[in-house]
Amino acid sequence: MVETLTARESGLVFFMRVAGYMAALFATFIGYGMIQPLLALHTSGFVGTSYLLVGVLISTIGLVKAGLGPVSGFLSDVHGRKRLATVGAATIATSLAVVYLSSSVLMLVIGFVLYGAGQAMFFLAMMTAMVEAAGPERRALAMGLYEGGNGFAIMIGSAASSVLVNMIGVAAVFGVASAFSAVAFIFSIVLVRETSAPTGVRGPVLDVAGLRGIVGPEYLAAMYTAFLFMYSQNVFSSIIPLYTTQTSLLSIEELALLFVAFAGATSLGSFLAGPVSDRVGRRLPIAVGMGFTSLSFIGLFVAGSPLALAASSLALGFGTGFFHPVASALVADISTPENRGKAFGFYRLTRDLGTFAGPAVAGIVSALLGVGSLFLLNAGLAMVGCLLALIVVKETLRK
Repeated sequence: MVETLTARESGLVFFMRVAGYMAALFATFIGYGMIQPLLALHTSGFVGTSYLLVGVLISTIGLVKAGLGPVSGFLSDVHGRKRLATVGAATIATSLAVVYLSSSVLMLVIGFVLYGAGQAMFFLAMMTAMVEAAGPERRALAMGLYEGGNGFAIMIGSAASSVLVNMIGVAAVFGVASAFSAVAFIFSIVLVRETSAPTGVRGPVLDVAGLRGIVGPEYLAAMYTAFLFMYSQNVFSSIIPLYTTQTSLLSIEELALLFVAFAGATSLGSFLAGPVSDRVGRRLPIAVGMGFTSLSFIGLFVAGSPLALAASSLALGFGTGFFHPVASALVADISTPENRGKAFGFYRLTRDLGTFAGPAVAGIVSALLGVGSLFLLNAGLAMVGCLLALIVVKETLRK
């Protein structure tokens, strides 16, 4: 009886610890959900309905995020997670306001650059803080809550998106999203707690000395997994709006509902992955999620109706949502408090390269070979990840 009460009390303390981080993330991702179905359409208003041009412009966000990932990891170790999260949230709010007010391609690109920089700082700090607040026993659960809560917030934002478009127009939705990020900035100041002991030691912002002990097959496999998560999600968000509306599979209003379903499936996969991984380990959940992802892209390849498109999108959301938080927990398993910021920084470097590569590859491959070839390519990449998890990765969960 005493052990059960203690376990329940421990669980309550855990959820109290992460509640502040979740609130700040939730506000940010509601805004992200609002703009996700509209990003490609808004960009096309500046450059036309070209897969290539739209993909290249949107990929600017991922390129900046990737470049600043390791730098953000270093800064979080030096200055602390809370300070970096606060600066990141303020930058995101500013960037979305710039996109809303954009009157030229140059101004739009400036907004995208700021958006990528803000995301790099904010998400690195919040991910690292949550995994530290959770402790070793609940790392996967923390990352499941991180991804699942974010997915749920995106679902709400995406649902609001179609309503807002009809009320205020596409561009103004970015202004509303900016306001939500401003709320996240306030939450970062008031609710987020520091989980590290900032070193205050300045040095090379790309210092890799502390990573030499953890770089191995598991870390590299986790980095590939992180890349594939953002790559797959951004292929979907950049290609599906133009593809489905141009082929008359969906209207703009139905497109928002598809993104709601996609985000909901991602959230469900993430919520389930955490407790499953903390019980059975890291390797199997990663392989299962990768397998779902591969099959979902094959489904998108053959989809010829709204129902088949929706089913494949749900599978893609669930698959990516299931494997990614487990890979994040794997990084926490093999790192130490002293190098965890750097470990997550380089991990997020490859993750955010996926944010860059997704729209870029989607635009180039679709323009040259067609959208079907893009779906088949992605199915193969996911299958490679499944094989890596089964063959290369050693179990890192210590019970």
